[in-house]
Amino acid sequence: MKKLASLAILAGSVVATDGVAEIATEDMIAARQHIFGIENVDPETGALPDDRVVFSWLSASSFAGAVQGRVFMMDSFLTRMEIERGRTPLTISDITNLNPEAILLGHGHGDHADNAAYISAHTDAVIYATEETCSTMDLDFQRMAEDPRIQNNPDFAFPEGASVDCVSVTSFGSVPGTEVFNLPFLEPQACVTAFRHLHSNAVDPDPDFPPTPVQIIVDERDASLFPKGVAQWPRRAEPDYQPVDDRQFDNRTTRGAPGGPESLFFSFLLREDTNFSFVYHNTAGALKEGKGRGYDGTPEDGQRIIGLLEALGPTDVQLGTAATSNFDNNGLRDLIMYQQAIKPSIYIPNHITTGSRAKEGSSLSVYAGYVDQLDLMGIPSDERPRLHWLVDPVDYIKPIVYTTDNPNWADPAKSEILDGFCNPTGSDAPTPVSLD
Repeated sequence: MKKLASLAILAGSVVATDGVAEIATEDMIAARQHIFGIENVDPETGALPDDRVVFSWLSASSFAGAVQGRVFMMDSFLTRMEIERGRTPLTISDITNLNPEAILLGHGHGDHADNAAYISAHTDAVIYATEETCSTMDLDFQRMAEDPRIQNNPDFAFPEGASVDCVSVTSFGSVPGTEVFNLPFLEPQACVTAFRHLHSNAVDPDPDFPPTPVQIIVDERDASLFPKGVAQWPRRAEPDYQPVDDRQFDNRTTRGAPGGPESLFFSFLLREDTNFSFVYHNTAGALKEGKGRGYDGTPEDGQRIIGLLEALGPTDVQLGTAATSNFDNNGLRDLIMYQQAIKPSIYIPNHITTGSRAKEGSSLSVYAGYVDQLDLMGIPSDERPRLHWLVDPVDYIKPIVYTTDNPNWADPAKSEILDGFCNPTGSDAPTPVSLD
């Protein structure tokens, strides 16, 4: 994995190192300032502060993250990928110029994994995903490497010697909650723990509370307020998918390939200061029944996952889905069951521009549905997280900043977690751990 600080890179140029082209420093600085905020990026080096955690919502379930200066991505799909900055104020070049060192894929469906192989090929970012999704990343890379619309365009062509490095976190066909790993990519700044959980799935209405009202309303003004530009790739309605612009090409993940519903949950615990902690997940399965898309489990499966969530220790911030295919039957019950196990201090929603009920312009309706669900389930006010709700598109690329030495994050239980299963091994591969 390349470290730009150690390379001889000239501003405004691309310099080859060991046969792999590097991103020009000035392009990286501009992209990071655009995504993380000019106030959080060193104007000379592009570095981010070592005393902060910064999140920037890129749309859908995708975030750019910086943990004490280490830049990575959580999911890589953009709700409306356009050639010029539009409703989603990003282009694919903004993301590659960001130069993340890793991409975490919550699961392999296109509205999460699109663009991942393309970004990795341009930046050397290591992808962390299930074994199923990693097999699809290889397919994606090969298809794009043979696509003349990409490789014949100097702005998009893969660097010489490019490849995709996808690390399998869980094994093919694994049972949710039975394989737990520490990931090395943020060491020594943070302990990152990952395991397979449940993809959202519709189950029968829950008899323990009244039916959930369906209130998701999409603002009909959205199309006129934020008109579409030219898409990065041709849309299905266009004849034969033929591009109409030389800058159009298909960098989506391969539809129908493995890895769609197999989902990963990620937990982060910083090792220094007051041990700030956060979790990321882009789907929420039916924990009560132990069922998810692609996994028809039992309540025991759900209890096993709940036990893992509880063992992660205190969680300061939850970046978690606010969309579920269980909405029509049980609303946001599944999300709230995750929260009851995680007990986050702050909740930041994701998946609120795509999903079975979350659509562009529906953020505030999802918010109302979430609050109604808390009431229906009788969740006491002192057990509810403080909300940092996101509204699309106005909250795209608006940095959310947490200082890591804030005493409010301090909790002795975090030290116990670090001393228990978070001891670094020095390995470059995921390390199996036990949360018993």
